[in-house]
Amino acid sequence: MSITRTTHRTVTFFHPFHLPNHAGLLPAGEYEVDTLEKLDPNATTRSYIKLECHVYLWSEKDTAEGKATLLVDPKVLESALALDSDPLREDERTQMIKSFGGVPADNAA
Repeated sequence: MSITRTTHRTVTFFHPFHLPNHAGLLPAGEYEVDTLEKLDPNATTRSYIKLECHVYLWSEKDTAEGKATLLVDPKVLESALALDSDPLREDERTQMIKSFGGVPADNAA
């Protein structure tokens, strides 16, 4: 028998971003995420292994296409958040946005 739990959190993207299972860019903003985890039977202390994330979509475009959630690998979601928030990866982020037809925001002051 495997013990599982679901955790809930809100994540914030400051730039448009892409996740698998979605055709293009998702807009910057706050997203609700539920993460399914299972108890690690080999750990010496209580710890959980992340299995999958459900990212809830709220934009009219996404809900009109019938998509209410995206099923995402937890590592992919963490990578997208890291790319979004790391100022040293601005060139990589800009290239990703352009590759999906988006226009990066000019943050130069």
